[in-house]
Amino acid sequence: MKRTAVKKREQGWSLVSHIHISIIKEKLHNLITHPYLIKHIEYPAIDEDKLLLLYSILEPIDISDEKKEQYILSTMLVQIALDTHDMVTNAKAGQLEVGDEKSRQLTVLAGDFYSGLYYRLLADVNDISMIKTLAHSIKQINEHKIAYYHKELEGIEPLMDSLGKIESSLIQSVSGFFSDSLLKELGGNFLLLKRLIQERKLFCNERSTFLFDTLRRIAFSKGEKDVASKEQETYMLYMIDRYIDHIKQKMEQLTHTIPTMNNLLEARIQELFYEIPFSSKKYAEEG
Repeated sequence: MKRTAVKKREQGWSLVSHIHISIIKEKLHNLITHPYLIKHIEYPAIDEDKLLLLYSILEPIDISDEKKEQYILSTMLVQIALDTHDMVTNAKAGQLEVGDEKSRQLTVLAGDFYSGLYYRLLADVNDISMIKTLAHSIKQINEHKIAYYHKELEGIEPLMDSLGKIESSLIQSVSGFFSDSLLKELGGNFLLLKRLIQERKLFCNERSTFLFDTLRRIAFSKGEKDVASKEQETYMLYMIDRYIDHIKQKMEQLTHTIPTMNNLLEARIQELFYEIPFSSKKYAEEG
């Protein structure tokens, strides 16, 4: 009977959490919907995993629900602003039409608009500490993007570190703000794992991604890296699979360490584990 009661209570918490997250997401949609911009540029994507992580970080904190929402909305607006600016910086064919200067300018303007919204939300309540925290995170992300995309990184560890910082610095800065070191580490590993799984799938479909091109440059000598081969591809996939397995193991350890975890986050972590390629799981069994 006790187990049944606990299970029902946990299901109730999950439902409440899901409702809260849906409400916050709707508010975020309302904030970023600008009638002129949505007519001329692509509507910004909302990273639901980052939204879930932020909610999980703030859910147990003893502050008002209104304050929690402000922190989540502000951080997500920063993320959307960064992603929008990246559409211009890393534009590929099909993202922005060649020579479409108006579209580029509006995309930059949209990024600035979303960034201004985050600042206004926190400035209205005079939350200077969180403004500084997010500003530091933005600076860190931009520094790592420069190193990553300008091919300044030498070595696989620095490459993975920069990729992890790009993906998770905002989430980790909020965790750090509330001194939650366990969720800070879990969030960083979750987002890096998700990115590596995505990159691996993209490489298997298209045989070329920026990450794998950088891996080839780092892992092989000049003569070797100039000529792509099946052996190189196999070795690079092996390296990525080892990282995927390593991160998964760290996450499993962390989930057993965290005293109470949002049920939705726990379920999403398991869902992400199911997305791991079979070869990575095979290496784990052999290792």
